[in-house]
Amino acid sequence: MSGMEYTKENAKRLERIYLTGDVKAQRAETIRRLDLSAGERVLDIGCGPGYLCESMAQIVGRDGAVVGVDVSTDLIAVCNRRKASDWISYSIGDATRLSEADASFDVVVCTQVAEYVPDVDRALIEAFRVLKPGGRAIFVATDWDAVVWHSEDPERMASVMKSWEAHCAHPRLPRSMACRLVDAGFHLDGASVFPILNLQYDDESYSKGLAQGIQNFVGRRNDVSADDLNAWHGEFARLSEAGRYFFSTNRYIFRASKPAVHTQLK
Repeated sequence: MSGMEYTKENAKRLERIYLTGDVKAQRAETIRRLDLSAGERVLDIGCGPGYLCESMAQIVGRDGAVVGVDVSTDLIAVCNRRKASDWISYSIGDATRLSEADASFDVVVCTQVAEYVPDVDRALIEAFRVLKPGGRAIFVATDWDAVVWHSEDPERMASVMKSWEAHCAHPRLPRSMACRLVDAGFHLDGASVFPILNLQYDDESYSKGLAQGIQNFVGRRNDVSADDLNAWHGEFARLSEAGRYFFSTNRYIFRASKPAVHTQLK
C-alpha cells in the first residue's frame, strides 16, 4: 500500500465517511451491480470498516460466506467488533498475496482499494486466481484528477489536490482499468459511473470527511504552506453558508468475469 497511514484515527474517520448518505448510496449501487444470490461465496478485498460485507452477508445468507480482508489491523478490529453474522470472517491480508485458495469464490469485490496498491496488476491477477470459473468481479475506483471542487482560489485548490494525489499509487487508475482487467485474464462485462454531488458542506456529505482527510495528509507533506492549507479547508464552510458550495466526483464501476472452463475438442 502507498501513501495513507492506516491508524486508529484514520479508521474512525473512514467509519464516519462510510456512514454518510453519499457512501451509503454508493454501497447500494455496488450491491445492485453485484447481483448476489443466496449461498454465494464472496471476497471483499480491502473491506475497510466492513459495511459492504455486512450488507452482502444479509443477501448470501448462512448457506453462503463473506470474507473480508484488509491491510489495516485497526479496521479489521472494527469489523470484528461489529460482526453480526457467523458466516462473515475477517482477516488481515495483502491484495497482492491473498491467502485464499484458487477458484474458491463466486464473487470478488474491490471498492476504492486498487488505486492504493502499487503492484495493482498483481492484485488483479490474485483476484482472478481466487475466482471460480464463471465467477464475477466488481472493481470501483476514483480518478483523482477528475474531481470538480469549487474554490475562489483555483490555483490553491490545484496545488492541494496535486499534493493529495500522492496519497495513492495510481490516482488516475480508471483510465487504464479496462485493459488491466483484460490483461489479468478477465472478460470485461461493462463499466458505469456513480456520481457524487454535494451542494452543501455538512456531516452528511462525503466531501466534508474527504476534506479533513486531505488536510491531514497534505499537512504532513509540507509542500503546501500551513496558511494556504488552512485557508483551503476554511473556505468550504463559508461557501456553503453563502449557497455557493460545489463538489462532484465520479466512482467508476468496472464489471468483469472469469471465463468458464471450456473443454477442448480433440
